[in-house]
Order: sequence, then structure tokens, then C-alpha cells
Amino acid sequence: MVFSALTGADMRRDDVALGGYMRISRYLMAAGLAVLVTSVAIVSAQSKTDEDYDKLMKGVGQANGALRKAADPKAAAVEAEKLVALFKDAQQFWTARNNAEAAEWSGAAMKQADALAKSTDINAAMGAMKELGGSCMTCHTKYREKTETGFAIKKS
Repeated sequence: MVFSALTGADMRRDDVALGGYMRISRYLMAAGLAVLVTSVAIVSAQSKTDEDYDKLMKGVGQANGALRKAADPKAAAVEAEKLVALFKDAQQFWTARNNAEAAEWSGAAMKQADALAKSTDINAAMGAMKELGGSCMTCHTKYREKTETGFAIKKS
């Protein structure tokens, strides 16, 4: 055991000073971690290839198809949540490519899919599906082209 010759008042002052340093240290560590996570996300999004994006869009097609065939609201909500995540990835892809327009459309589709996932009213859900389809069509018309093997991002 270590005994201190400090009085109770002295110990409290030292504890407060040390606590202040500890708080600053925690804030700096949290800020550093936030910068690291953001950097990794940006590098990850920038390293996505056209092939990665093609796989992402195929995932969107599968989730959308399953959503339309869902037998109950819970199953539909699960597929809509998948769409939210996929459109978030699409938004990051387009942001990394400095395409604000396509990133905005992906963000709109993400919000529409989220509204669909949270909808408890069939009419609201149908409206969200219609809006979502419009967002998809707008982006596909401008940025997607048919190829011999499927679709690709237009080179412009």
C-alpha cells in the first residue's frame, strides 16, 4: 500500500487537476477516432469500382423485387431497410466521384426507402414506393447505359 502525506484538501485538488487532463485526453482520443473512421469511410468509398457499384445496384434490384413480393408489412420493412443501407452506399459512391447530383438522388432514394420501412399505412407506403421508383428512374436515365452484358455507368 502506498500512503500519501497529502491532506484531504490537497488530494481533492490533485484529483480535479488529473481529472481535467483525463477529460481532455478522452476528447482528443474521441476526435482522433472520429477522424480515422471518416478517413477510412472516404477511402473505402473512393476505392469502389464500377464493378462494385454494379453489384450494389444488383442488390438494390433484389431488395426491390423482394419488397414488392413481401407477404406482410414486417417483411416489406426488412427489405426497405436493406434499400436504405444500399442507397447510403450509393450516395457515398457518387460523393467520392464528385457527382453531387447522383449523390443527391441516392440520398432522396434512401429517405424514401426509410419512409417506406417506417410506414404503417398502405397508401403512404404505395406513395413512397412510387417516389422511390421515380428517383431510381431519374438517375438511371442520366447515368446508366445498356451494354452487351447488362448495364454500366455512362462514360461522359
